[in-house]
Amino acid sequence: MKNRFDKDAVTWDDLPRRVNLAKAVVKNIIPYLKGDEKVLEFGCGTGLVGINTAPYVKELTGIDTSAKMVEKFNQKAQKLNINAKAMVKDIFEISEKYDIVISSMTMHHIKDISLLSDKLSEITNEAFLADLVKEDGTFHTRGNEDVAHFGFSSEELNKYFGSWDIDYKIIHTITKHRDFPVFLLHIKK
Repeated sequence: MKNRFDKDAVTWDDLPRRVNLAKAVVKNIIPYLKGDEKVLEFGCGTGLVGINTAPYVKELTGIDTSAKMVEKFNQKAQKLNINAKAMVKDIFEISEKYDIVISSMTMHHIKDISLLSDKLSEITNEAFLADLVKEDGTFHTRGNEDVAHFGFSSEELNKYFGSWDIDYKIIHTITKHRDFPVFLLHIKK
């Protein structure tokens, strides 16, 4: 299956609403960082979140299923000379341990969130997950063929991540044909 994100990678960073969302996510994660962490970002895309988080941590690894997104991430990291690298992988292929896992706008593309919770339990004790609050399916104006969830309610998140300590807050609103709130879920063991 062709990865539509390969095509999107070229102009991904050109959309101000994507850049603004990434800034909001980074701003809300940075206060929790000590600077010595080994961090994994899944669904890293072009690095809008990860590359802006990298200066605050010891090491950042990005993973994405889109080769073109990973290529763009690595070009930016090299140009900025920061300790960040990305590779083409799926979160479920990761076995290495990380101090923190971060992700922005990726969870709604993952079919089995309970499996994701289990995977995160295997590889980390702390994660920051940003995604859409439950919506009506109209967020993706290009179609929903690769969308597994139309956002998440706080009740659903409590169910999926019930074995974790959970901090949930709305951190941003994406304005398209209507407003779409974005949450940041901070989970910790």
